[in-house]
Amino acid sequence: GFYAMVAPFLLSRENPLYNVNDVFNAIFVHGNMLGDAMFYGSGAGKLPTASAVVGDVIDAAKHRHIYLKTNWSSEAMQILPMQDVEGRFFTRVKGTDKRAVQAVFPDAQFIELEDLKDEFGFISTTMSQGTYQEKAKELGDQVISMIRIKD
Repeated sequence: GFYAMVAPFLLSRENPLYNVNDVFNAIFVHGNMLGDAMFYGSGAGKLPTASAVVGDVIDAAKHRHIYLKTNWSSEAMQILPMQDVEGRFFTRVKGTDKRAVQAVFPDAQFIELEDLKDEFGFISTTMSQGTYQEKAKELGDQVISMIRIKD
């Protein structure tokens, strides 16, 4: 299935997106025929943003009333519900009770920092976003924040 998401992710140093900095943006695409491709360039700040907006307006005007087919299949593309998209999650938790987390996330990998005595983090195994959200609800107000991990 297909999905598109704009969200913050934790990246490993090996990920090609890891070194995108400053006013540069990048999009990483994986396709069944193309494989991996990354599109990289200037994209933040007033001039690059203005250029992109003007380019989009010109493109829309040039293709007015024209349907541009972007899929090579005659079948309609099925977008996965976000609840079904799988991944791993890094979660910050209040307190020090790891047993409560292990009861909900039995294979969690724990992360502790000496400077943060009243909280810890954990990395989940791969699961759907829907499953993660259900499990995180069981921890209640112990959850401080979550960020997705891009492997």
